[in-house]
Amino acid sequence: MSRSRKSALRSRSTLVLVRHAHTAMAGRFCGHSDPPLSAQGLAQLPGLNRRLRTFSLAGIFSSDLKRARQTAESIARRRNLQVHSLVSLRELAFGSWEGLDWEQVVQRDSAYAQQWLDLNPALAAPEGEDFEDFRNRIHAAMEQIAAQVQNGCALVVTHAGVIRTFLQDNDLAQAGAGPGDFAKYDYTSCWEVWREAGQWRLPRENRRSVTLSSDDRRLVSD
Repeated sequence: MSRSRKSALRSRSTLVLVRHAHTAMAGRFCGHSDPPLSAQGLAQLPGLNRRLRTFSLAGIFSSDLKRARQTAESIARRRNLQVHSLVSLRELAFGSWEGLDWEQVVQRDSAYAQQWLDLNPALAAPEGEDFEDFRNRIHAAMEQIAAQVQNGCALVVTHAGVIRTFLQDNDLAQAGAGPGDFAKYDYTSCWEVWREAGQWRLPRENRRSVTLSSDDRRLVSD
């Protein structure tokens, strides 16, 4: 291998973005709420571990919320690695909508609910997190992780809204993944992304793109 080729390889950081496993709050607004994994979620972990076994991980990073940490810890135990928890990898906070489903949100204030849909993502949920603040913190977190692993590979266990926003902001979302299409960001779905020459990109054939097995297609982050 040429010296220039070796240099190019050394400059690439790989992140494997993983949405946590299922929780009992599926279908509800679950941002900074902190439910553990459900029985269904725990049953998804062996399959996730099998899908990740070809990756040689230099580190495991996770949102500090239980659903992400439990998912990350199931992988870390098999690798003899520690989980590094980051508050910056949390889902968008939904304020007073936390724990509600969409029908309940509409019943509470239908006019605001419609305005939120019309202006999404510019309008926050009542007492919720500003979307630009959310966007800035998750991009900073991904840059921090990529810099820390340098030419290695890190697992990042986080949430649907985090993954969707990060991929779309970097023009990495696959065709058909619209703003509300959570079918593309199913529980335990995985995305391999590269940080190379100052840019984020997908591998030519993303072996770990998405899993499309969920029956949860609602416009609700988790």
